[in-house]
Amino acid sequence: MIKVFTNFDSVFEIVRMKSKEKIFINSETRISQILNGFNAAFPFLRIEIYKKGEVITLDHRDFRLFEIAGIKEPKDFMIHGELKVSEIEQLFFLNLGLKVAIFRKMGTSTVETTFTSQWTLNHQNCKGEEIYLTI
Repeated sequence: MIKVFTNFDSVFEIVRMKSKEKIFINSETRISQILNGFNAAFPFLRIEIYKKGEVITLDHRDFRLFEIAGIKEPKDFMIHGELKVSEIEQLFFLNLGLKVAIFRKMGTSTVETTFTSQWTLNHQNCKGEEIYLTI
């Protein structure tokens, strides 16, 4: 699916352009959309969103991210595979006031990407796939 965007007016979208996923986050983006969309774009990674130290789960799937934002004026932003984990963490904190953690699947378990936060999402996802294929 190829779409051209001139701004962030559309509801949450995952765009596949030249095999690179882009996730647009705006005022209409729901928790379930970001959790499921991130997993679809990066199948060997998982994102967790935290507010005040508590993980936000699919139990809150109908909430919009802007409704739970920790800042008064949240901003639209975009995630894509060439961003580093540390950059994703900054985007969520600066634009929404929320903390996130990204995990890489390792067989039947997951590991937090703290020590590899300078790797891009694409690189993290590829490493997860490599490990999956060797098991």
